[in-house]
Amino acid sequence: MKRFALAIFSISLFAASPAAATPASPAGEWITGGGQSIVRFSPCGAGWCGQIDRVLRPEPGAPARDVNNPEPGLRSRTIQGMRIIELNRVAGDRWKGTIYDPRSGKTYTAQVRRLVGNQLEVQGCLAIFCRTLRWAAP
Repeated sequence: MKRFALAIFSISLFAASPAAATPASPAGEWITGGGQSIVRFSPCGAGWCGQIDRVLRPEPGAPARDVNNPEPGLRSRTIQGMRIIELNRVAGDRWKGTIYDPRSGKTYTAQVRRLVGNQLEVQGCLAIFCRTLRWAAP
């Protein structure tokens, strides 16, 4: 009986360990760093996608369309409603994928982690150069 209890205890410890758990999802709405817009994450495929739900503070003179996109056929699409993040891999406590910056027209590798206090840590990297921002719930 002691061995059975010890086995159940060991299994419950393993199941509750952070290494065995899937990271918390980025589901919901998030105000981007700098308060420029609200990005909404929802399930897509086996992962998560984030789209610009609302532009809160448009930059003066900034276009409302994706004019900096390297693909000419996509330059007429509007910024609001645009999918900018696709996350489909899990590595440790982070979701990994890509993030698109409509201001520069560049796509970066991305890592997203949900933090305590209802914040997201969003990191975009181009080669070895990375930038990390914290996004907050509205």
